[in-house]
Amino acid sequence: MSSVSVSSLGASGGSRDKIVINVGGVKHETHKSTLMTLPGSRLAQLVDTEKPPSELFFDRHPEVFSHVLQFYRSGKLHYPTNLCGVLLEEEFDFWGISGTDVEPCCWAAFRQNKDAVEALAQIDPSVMENDQTSHTRAWQPKIWALFDNPLSSVGATVTAVVSLFFILLSITAFSLQTYRAINPHQMYVVSADNSSENPVENLSALPRVLDAVELVCSLWFVFEFVTRAFSCPSKLSFFMTVMNIVDLLALLPWFFRWCSGSYCIQALGFLHVMRCIRVLHVFKLMQHVFSVSVLKHTLRASATALCAVPLMLFSCTLIFGTMFYYTEFEQLGSSFLDIPSGCWLAVITLTTVGYGDIYPVTVQGKCVAILCAMVGVLLIILPVPIIINNFIKFNSLLKTKRSMPRRKEKSRIPTSTSTA
Repeated sequence: MSSVSVSSLGASGGSRDKIVINVGGVKHETHKSTLMTLPGSRLAQLVDTEKPPSELFFDRHPEVFSHVLQFYRSGKLHYPTNLCGVLLEEEFDFWGISGTDVEPCCWAAFRQNKDAVEALAQIDPSVMENDQTSHTRAWQPKIWALFDNPLSSVGATVTAVVSLFFILLSITAFSLQTYRAINPHQMYVVSADNSSENPVENLSALPRVLDAVELVCSLWFVFEFVTRAFSCPSKLSFFMTVMNIVDLLALLPWFFRWCSGSYCIQALGFLHVMRCIRVLHVFKLMQHVFSVSVLKHTLRASATALCAVPLMLFSCTLIFGTMFYYTEFEQLGSSFLDIPSGCWLAVITLTTVGYGDIYPVTVQGKCVAILCAMVGVLLIILPVPIIINNFIKFNSLLKTKRSMPRRKEKSRIPTSTSTA
């Protein structure tokens, strides 16, 4: 807020065009014509009258105003490096000047603080801090923190460890159930002539143990999912989260099995995969670990660069696949029967895999292979500097965020605006 006072000194003649601007106790003298060079700005609106005031007072930052006044005089807005870019943007908004008018030589420094603030705003805002007002009951924030933030309390840490234990136990049991020797329903024995496989009943107790383990794990997952669903701040955002959808789908095979009495492996095979995807919860439980948080924000900030790699790989595959085909297809006994065969060689060359199942034999084809390998190396290393820069940036920002003391809310009385 600002305090503004206007007084008329009754000057006449040529001195009427002269205006004194007092900003924070520092006086500046200029002319009305100078202030009118930026129509629509705060000062231009104040002096755009038949009898403009001869002196104005503003309770604002005096050092910033010297750069603002220079912008009126020269039309070039420069950035003082000793001030914060966020402060400058607030001052520019007050004077009715756009931050986009900053000169190119100062633009990077001007945006640096703004980018840092925007990045800090994306770091570590827990659901509890953002959505506490969404809870309708007093117990909901505590229950939600117990299952969502392992660092919120000792109980939350224990809950996270128990959840991780059941996830790993469930995946282990699921993997053992697919082992033919201990398959819960039947195992197959190949006959002497290898002509058929005969089902033999498996009388081992291990399948029943695995069934019991799966039942206990599923009951825990149902309890955890229902509790989190009832205590979440926003039901819509909860059911729109990818990991929560995975949790729900992972419960369906267990539900159908125990309701129908059969595995329905063919129909529910895809849903069984969701049980393995649930292991991604390990990363969710570790999201509050410093290094994991840095990596998460780094990958999120580097998403554009990472998404560009598959597009470039697809384009290069088509180009080099076509070149391989037309340089090799006339060769006797060539493996390049069509363009898809050339694309296969292009993919394994660009990704530096090189299976060796197919390769060029002509001089032209070998030259294309050399060029393809060079492009593949460049394709792999191009996003690396972007990822490294983002990692360094978020590593520094997270350390800054954690070292900042928690600020208390302070009541502030707005400054009154007066005109004399």
